[in-house]
Amino acid sequence: MPLVFILNAALMISVIHLIRKLRPLWCALILIPTILLSIWNTILFYPQEFSPSIPKQIKYSVTAILHYDDLTPADWEEYTYRPSRTGESEKYIVALYKYKGQVPLDGTTYFYNDTDYHKDHPIRSLSDIPSELEPHHQFIWWLLQTFEKRTRAQ
Repeated sequence: MPLVFILNAALMISVIHLIRKLRPLWCALILIPTILLSIWNTILFYPQEFSPSIPKQIKYSVTAILHYDDLTPADWEEYTYRPSRTGESEKYIVALYKYKGQVPLDGTTYFYNDTDYHKDHPIRSLSDIPSELEPHHQFIWWLLQTFEKRTRAQ
């Protein structure tokens, strides 16, 4: 059984045992933090198959966005996936966004520079990029687009 399930089940069983004789107000005051703690446990401990945990993904994403000005075309051109390179895929996405105007759209460039897994999906259009990204990378792309639109409007 996964650790998340065991932790949340133990938490819920002990809270139900604790609140069964309490008044409704006390029940609510105990249940709300318990539910929030259960959600936090799920986010923190849910296993990510080939990715770091969700809090680490958030940390790497924020770091990559904050270092937007420091990124160079080499950060997207020379990127190759390696599990030991933490935070590199987020830097790749931010650099790809920053230099999207330089991406050749002739079908010679592949998502994540990966000709094995993404061999059937070369980059042919800038508008197609977000839909081919991993979910948390789609969110980074959306954030960058949103803030770019806001800064242009000002």
